[in-house]
Order: sequence, then structure tokens, then C-alpha cells
Amino acid sequence: MNKALLVFIVASGFLLFIYANSSVFNRHLVQKDSPERLAAAAALVHRNHPHQHKPHDGKHRNGTGSEDGTNELSGSKLKRVKYVSKGTNDTEYNIFLIYTKESQNLILHSQLELFLRSLLKYSTIELHLHIITDEQSERSAEELIKQQIERFRRTAFYTLYDVRDCAEKISDIVHGMMPLFNYRSGSYYSDALFLLSLGLHRIVDRNMRRAILIDCDVVFRASVKELFDQFELFAPDQLFGLAPELTPVYRHVLSRYRMNNPQTIFGSPYYLDKLAPPTEVLSPSSNDATRSKKTSVGEKRKHGYPGLNSGVVMLHLDRIRRSRLYEEIIKESTVKNMAEKYSFQGHLGDQDFYTLMGFEFPGLIY
Repeated sequence: MNKALLVFIVASGFLLFIYANSSVFNRHLVQKDSPERLAAAAALVHRNHPHQHKPHDGKHRNGTGSEDGTNELSGSKLKRVKYVSKGTNDTEYNIFLIYTKESQNLILHSQLELFLRSLLKYSTIELHLHIITDEQSERSAEELIKQQIERFRRTAFYTLYDVRDCAEKISDIVHGMMPLFNYRSGSYYSDALFLLSLGLHRIVDRNMRRAILIDCDVVFRASVKELFDQFELFAPDQLFGLAPELTPVYRHVLSRYRMNNPQTIFGSPYYLDKLAPPTEVLSPSSNDATRSKKTSVGEKRKHGYPGLNSGVVMLHLDRIRRSRLYEEIIKESTVKNMAEKYSFQGHLGDQDFYTLMGFEFPGLIY
């Protein structure tokens, strides 16, 4: 866990209020670019809906029947390519987000718009956006993406995934975990969304090495490249990167375990209010704080393990695919054993799983 992750987990409420009531976010970006550079800015679209893909002879085709696959948008330099041949997108900057049930969430559209605006405004890299969505929300999501890419004159790929296809690929994970990590069961596909990050390596192209799954209520205040750079700091065995949970939710979830284990650090705040003495103090490990760490006089010590927050999840996909340990951990029997050990009944889906895995296998998480 690294403090850099915390920068990217920002509560959207206050910022959405500003966005809705201020013209600050309505100012168009003024950018001095050559006509050649503007003409090169493209939004490359790759739909991940097999039933929509038609056979082609290697030439990109669009809805108008043109062979170059480009479609000039009125009044802009932005071009759209409907199909992207394999290997065209070699970017390692893959961002996933889930955007479903727009009609049932009145602020979801505004959240996604602010997410995209802040992401593209500060971005210094070419991105590939991966949107997991449903039929009702797909058109709105695609329109927002195209608008913001055009607005900020960025070069970006985006891929749309059907949520039902994704859910089928992680059905065994959903079946084993939802009874433990869901407050009340909804539809099968709704349940699957809460655990999607745990099986993302099964959904994406096997050549994809790294990805970050981000909630669409996150607002950026710096280039997302700073977050991707954290992958370089992963230890060899680390598979995921998450920030600590800043609310006491797991203090309550672990109330029975904490009562029976009063010395535990699980569920305690990440930092103490008081300064640490110059002695050895406990830090989290798989056997509940047997590892020690020295601190100097006047240093605020890392004390508690409040759980993890899955608003931003960094996934080292190639390592996850190779990890036999992870394949054992996500099995229903293993998850049940961990939940029983900590008297754990969660309601936050993948966040609950990552927190439990952090208790037992802290070496897998950055």
C-alpha cells in the first residue's frame, strides 16, 4: 500500500457539487497545436461485442462503407476507427471502469463525465479505456468518451465490454464469494460486478500485462501516469496494489474477532494519533502482527491495518495469471476458511476479499 494511491481515491460528492454549480469545468481547453498534430489525434474504437463483428478483408470499414475505417466528425479533427487490428494498440496504460444501470442512478452520468474530464485534462500518456457496460448504458458511455477525447484532443483507444460476457467468465468466483461478501443478493450480473476485479485476468486479452480498475466517481488532480509508475515499485511477489480503507468499516465487521483477540491490529486505524516511541512496534503480517519494525523518536508509526479500499485496484495481470497461490486463494473453500477465521461477514464485494487476503497473505499486495 502506498500513499500515492490515496491521491487518486477522492470522494466525488463535493467536487460534483462544484461541477454542477460552477462554470469552472465548462471552460474549453485552449491548446496550441499544429494542424498535423490535431489531425493525428484519434479515438480508436474496438467493440468487444462478438455478435457485432463482421468478417473483413483486413481493411477497416465503418458504417458508411468507407475502406479506411475513418469517419470525420463534424466540426472537429477527431477521427473514429471502428475496428482496431490486433497489435495496433501496444499501450500499457489500460484503465478499466464499470458503467452500468445508468437509468437507475441519476448522478452516474455526471460522475463519468467528471471522471473523463479530469483524467484526460491531466493525462500525459496515450490511454486505453476499457468500459464494462450494459445495453442501456453503452450508448451514453460511448458518447461521453468521444466528447471528452475530442474536447481535450487526446489520442486514446476505448473498448466496450458486455457485462454479461464478463460475468460468465468469473461465474465460479461469484458463486463462491457472494454469500460471504454481499449484503443482499441482486441479479446474477449485479452480483458479478462486485467481484469483477478478482477475475479480470480471465476477461482481458492474455497479452495485457497491467491494468488499473477505477471507480467512476474518482476525480484526478494529476496525470494517471504517476499511478502507473507505481507498478515499477512492486516487489516480485506482489500482484495487486490498493490503498488503505480510511473509514472504520472493518473495525465493525471484525468486532467479534477483535473481542476475542484484543491485541489484534486488524481493524485499527492505519496511523496512531500519538508519536511512536523508539522501540519495536508491530506491523501487519499473515499471523496477525508477529513481524516487527523499528521507528525513530518522533516518527508517527504505522500501527493498524484498517483493511483495503477497492476504489482503485492496480492489477499486475501477467503475475496474476502465473500465480498458483492466487488460484488457490480464490477457491471457495479457501475463502470460507479465511472468513471463518476472522468471523467475517462482509458486504463490499471484492474489497472484502482483498482485505481478507491482506490479513493472510500481505506479501501479495503493494
